[in-house]
Amino acid sequence: MAPNTPSVVTKRTVTFINNQTPAAITESQLDLDSVGDYDIIVKIEAAALNSIDVVIHENANPHLVSSSPKAYGRDFSGVIIRRGDKVNPKWQVGDEINGLFNHLFGDQGSLSNYLVFNPDKQTGITHIPKSEEDKKDKFIRAAAWPIVFNTAYSVLFKYGQTLGPYSRVLVIGASTTVANAFIQMAKKQLNVGTVVGVCNSDSVEYNKSMGFDYLVSYNQEGTIPENVAKLMEQKKIGKFDLIFDSVGNSDFFPVMDDFLKPKSENSYYLTLVGDQSFEYDSYNFSAFLSGPIRFLNPWRKYRYAKVFGLPTKEGMDLATRMIELGNYNPPIDTIFKFEQFQEAIYRLKSNKAKGKVIISMSD
Repeated sequence: MAPNTPSVVTKRTVTFINNQTPAAITESQLDLDSVGDYDIIVKIEAAALNSIDVVIHENANPHLVSSSPKAYGRDFSGVIIRRGDKVNPKWQVGDEINGLFNHLFGDQGSLSNYLVFNPDKQTGITHIPKSEEDKKDKFIRAAAWPIVFNTAYSVLFKYGQTLGPYSRVLVIGASTTVANAFIQMAKKQLNVGTVVGVCNSDSVEYNKSMGFDYLVSYNQEGTIPENVAKLMEQKKIGKFDLIFDSVGNSDFFPVMDDFLKPKSENSYYLTLVGDQSFEYDSYNFSAFLSGPIRFLNPWRKYRYAKVFGLPTKEGMDLATRMIELGNYNPPIDTIFKFEQFQEAIYRLKSNKAKGKVIISMSD
C-alpha cells in the first residue's frame, strides 16, 4: 500500500443476521498493522455469488442462529497487502491470489473489501496464473471459478472412478456453471470418450461448443429418459459409467437399470442438489434429506452420493494449470459494483444467469 495510506481502514462486508433480515453492508475498523503472526490480509478485488450463500441466509432461523452479523461470499480474488512474520514464504505482499474462503455463518466473507485469514487453514487458495497477469479482467475471471471448479473436480476425482476414452457420462443440467467446469475437465484433462448433456433447446449449440458430444433438450416432446434412450439407440451408446445431476432431478430413478452400468462396474449416480430442482424461494435444508435417505436406502441397486464442493489444493492446482494452457474458461454472466450487491443477489436468485454473478470491489 502507498506510504500515506493509514494503517486503520474501514472494512465493509455484506452480512445478514437471520432469514428475517435483509443482506446489508456493515462496517468495522481494521488495523492493517496488527496482522497476526500466521495471517495474511487480502485486499479483495472481486467476489462471486454462489447458491450456498443464499441458501444459508434463507435458512438462518432466528431461533437457531446468533444475533451477530454473518458474512456473504466464498469465492474471491485479490492482492496480499500484509502478512504475519510466521506465514509460509510462498505467500508474499503483492501476490495476486484467488480462492474459496470456507466458512459457515462466519463474520468474514468474500463480499468484503478485506479478508484476514491463516492461509494454512484456508487450503482452497492459489496464485492467479502468470498467463492472466496482463488481462484487464484477471480478477473477475479469477473470482469466477473456485467453488464450481472444485465441485466438478470432486465429481470426477473423489469417488474412485477412472474415467477416460472408453467412458460414457450423462450430465443432467449441462448449462450450469458446475457442468461447464465438468465438461472442460472431462474432455480436456481426462479425454472422456462420450459425454451426453441434458439442457434447454436454446442452450444446445453453446453446450456443444463447450465439448458435449450429444445434447438432449428437456423441453422437447417426451420425458427426459425417453429422449435419452432414443439417442442411445440412434448413436449406439451403451449404458453410462456416471450420471451427474447438477440441477436436481428424479426422472431416472425408476428406470436406472436402463441407463447406468451395474455396481460391479463401479458406476455412480452423483447429484449436487438432490431429487428436486433448485428454487430459491422454496428451498430449505429439509430438501437435503432426500440425499441421505436415498443414500441409506438398503434396497438401492446403484451407487448414489450427494456431492459437496469442498476446497482442495489439488482442485485449485488443476484449475490453474488448465487456465495456463487455455483449457478452462469460466463463464461470466454479469458484473456488479459492490454497492449493487442486492441486484447481484436478485440476479442469482432469478435462475437466469448464464455464468457466474460477480461483484467487483474496484471503483
